[in-house]
Amino acid sequence: MDESTTGEPLGRNDSRNDAGAPIGVQGPREKPGPIGRNAPPQPSPTNPTAAATQELNLVGSFPKPASWTAKKELDQIHADKWFPSTLDFLAVAGKGSVAVADTWDFCLQIVKAPKKICRLNFFSHGTTNVIALQGEIADDGSNVMLATIPDAGWTQVLFPKAILDPFAQKWGDIGQNSGTVSLTVNGTSFTLDDVRKKFAADATIWLYLCHGASDPRLFQEVANTFQVTAKGFTKEIVYCAPSDFPTSRKHKVAVLTTAKAIDSCVNGDVDFKKLNTERSHRAASKALAPRLGNTTYCSSLPNSEM
Repeated sequence: MDESTTGEPLGRNDSRNDAGAPIGVQGPREKPGPIGRNAPPQPSPTNPTAAATQELNLVGSFPKPASWTAKKELDQIHADKWFPSTLDFLAVAGKGSVAVADTWDFCLQIVKAPKKICRLNFFSHGTTNVIALQGEIADDGSNVMLATIPDAGWTQVLFPKAILDPFAQKWGDIGQNSGTVSLTVNGTSFTLDDVRKKFAADATIWLYLCHGASDPRLFQEVANTFQVTAKGFTKEIVYCAPSDFPTSRKHKVAVLTTAKAIDSCVNGDVDFKKLNTERSHRAASKALAPRLGNTTYCSSLPNSEM
């Protein structure tokens, strides 16, 4: 199917690149206080402690095919015909991670966060020009279809298709600058401005998905829409199954650097943040816009955590 950005449906087969090689998205084929009389120093309003902010882990909705028993799924991996499902994303993202159904649920989880968000990690599937929040994995493990329901995929805003801002019906050049009208999701009403206000002033969204930073315009639109720094990877992300899979789904993750995906696993790590220094990662700074409300910063966190 044509992978251009000229109005194709979001649901698509992303299992192969132009050369016919598998590009299975993310996987083959994809203290106590000091003692003494002096009180400890208090943080300034513009440099709060880490407790004033939080990290949020969200994952895309890609159910494991119902036909995949433990044996069959293991066979799929050995046959190099497998894609990670939501179960795998949740295990890699760690405790407290939340699966989202679509764009609006993604925004709702941000609004519901109890503290300012310093870092949002998003695990899902994607191709060069689509960031998917939902999709379906083929029973035979040959491919994954992206965004098979409305409002579940982000694309470049060159036409009124990729909806994040429900008011302008666009996500990028127009939509990203409009966000004062309220919508209601599962009983909670909020605006795009409300979503933006949940992020600390120097917050980052990390996109742990294949080719998340390959499309410069789309990548920039993520940063602009949420008014944060966006970070991601231009290459594929490989999920390296543990020896006791599927009892454990705590995969090592690695950026594809070899002809065969499994050969990249030598550089994998169960700590996904170890990918932060990978040379294929890119960053997009937000377009400047006025901050809303009190300003909270993440600067008290170690640099390795940003």
